[in-house]
Amino acid sequence: MGRSLAYQLSPHALRHATSANGERERQHVPLYNSLPAMLLRAYRRTRKRRLIHALLYLTLAALTYDLLTILKHYRTFSRTLLSHTYSDVSDLPSPVQNQKIFIVAQFWTNAAVIHDRWGQALIDLVGVLGKENVYVSIYESGSLDNTKDILRVLEGVLAENNIARTIILDPTTHADEVDAGPLDDQGNPRPGWIQTTTVGVGKEMRRIPYLARLRNKSLEPLFNLKSQSPTQTFDKILFLNDVVFRPSDVLSLLATNQGSYSAACALDFHYPPAYYDTFALRDSDGYGTLTTTFPYFRSQVSRESLLSGHAAKVQSCWNGMIAIDAGPFYEGLQFRALSDSLASKHLEASECCLIHTDMTAMKLGGNGVYVNPAVRVGYTIRAYNLTHDGPERTFVSGTQYVKGVWANRVLRNVVPTVSKIMKEVGRKVERWKKEGANSLEKREETGELCIIDEQHILIWNGWKHV
Repeated sequence: MGRSLAYQLSPHALRHATSANGERERQHVPLYNSLPAMLLRAYRRTRKRRLIHALLYLTLAALTYDLLTILKHYRTFSRTLLSHTYSDVSDLPSPVQNQKIFIVAQFWTNAAVIHDRWGQALIDLVGVLGKENVYVSIYESGSLDNTKDILRVLEGVLAENNIARTIILDPTTHADEVDAGPLDDQGNPRPGWIQTTTVGVGKEMRRIPYLARLRNKSLEPLFNLKSQSPTQTFDKILFLNDVVFRPSDVLSLLATNQGSYSAACALDFHYPPAYYDTFALRDSDGYGTLTTTFPYFRSQVSRESLLSGHAAKVQSCWNGMIAIDAGPFYEGLQFRALSDSLASKHLEASECCLIHTDMTAMKLGGNGVYVNPAVRVGYTIRAYNLTHDGPERTFVSGTQYVKGVWANRVLRNVVPTVSKIMKEVGRKVERWKKEGANSLEKREETGELCIIDEQHILIWNGWKHV
C-alpha cells in the first residue's frame, strides 16, 4: 500500500521532496568544509577591529599631546600676564617713566559710577602718576541725574590737591540737540542728520557725529595749553570710560610693548567671559573678532600674541580704556563720523575705530595699535572682580583656555572670513561711491574696516538702533 502511494506522487511533489532532502544534506555539511571560511571571516573582523582600535589610540594620543601642549602654553600665558602687570611707577620701562599724561573722560548720566568708584580711582591714579605729570579734562553734557553735582564735588577735591584740570558741565541735553532740528536758523541743513526708515518721522539725528563732537571738545584744553606755552605738551592721551579700574591697570597699559605704540587698549567686560566693545575692535587683518570669548581673534598675528600673554597687534580698539600717542593730535588728528550720505545707506562706524584708520591714512601712527590682555576693566565691580580672579589673578582658567583654543580652530574653518553682512556693507559702500561720481562731494572712505550695517540715532534719553 505504501509503495503504491509513493509511486503515485506527482512530479512536483518529487521535486519538493528532492529539494527538502538537498536542504537537509546541505545543513549537514561536515564542519571541516566550512572552517576555512569561518576563520577568514573572523580574521577580517579582527583586522578591522585592530585598525579601528589603532585609529582610536592614535587619535587619543594626538588629543592628549595637543592638550598637554595647550596647557604648557597656558602656563606661559599666565606667567607672561603677570610679568606685564605693574603696580609701581619705578618699575615701569624707562621710556614710560615721567611721561606727561592728558586724562580725558566724557560723562552722561553717570552720577552713581563717579560717586561710588570712578572719582576715587581717578584721584588715586593722579597720586601714582604724580600731579606734575597729569592734566584732567572732563566733559559732561545734559545728564538726566545729578552727575553735574557729583562732578562739582570731584572738582573741589581736585582743586584742594592742586591737580590741573578742566571740567565742563554742558547744560545741553539730548532733547535740546534733537529739538534743534535738521535745519539751522538760516534754513541750511545741519550736519549729522539723515533720513531713516522710521515711519512718519523726517530726518533724525545721528549718534556718532554727536559723540565725535564731544570727544573733540574734551581735547580742546590740550591745544589751549600748548598755545599758552609751546613747551606745555603731553606724551600720551588716556581716555577713560565709565569703567572700574585701578592705578595698576593704567600703569600696565602705559607700559604696553615697552611704551612703543601708537595706541594701547585694555580689554573691557560687562558680562565676563565675553568682552564688550565689539564696535571698535578689529584684528591685525582688519576683521571683527571671531568670538566675544577668549582668544577672540581670527587673525593669526593677533591670536598667537594673545595666547602667549603678550599684547596683540590690531588695527583698531578702544575697549573702555585707551592710551594714545598725543603727537598725531597735535598734527591735526580729530574724531569724526562717516559722512551723512554714506550713513544714509544704513551704515555706521564708531568714531573710536575711525580715529585709528585716520591715523594710518595720515601716516601719523607708525608704532602700531595693541590690545593688552594684562589690562582688564569692567563696567561693574562684579565684572572687574571676575576678570581678576584666581591665585594667579588671570582672567582665563586652564579649562577656558583649552576650550577657547579648540573652539577657535573649529570656527576658523567653519565661519567664513567675509560674512554675508560684510559683503552687503561692501556693496553699499561701492554703490555710494558710484552714485557720487558726478557729485561735488568727495566720496572716499579710509575707514571701511570700521563700517557695520547699523544706524544709531540720538534720542532724548539715550540712543536707539534703526
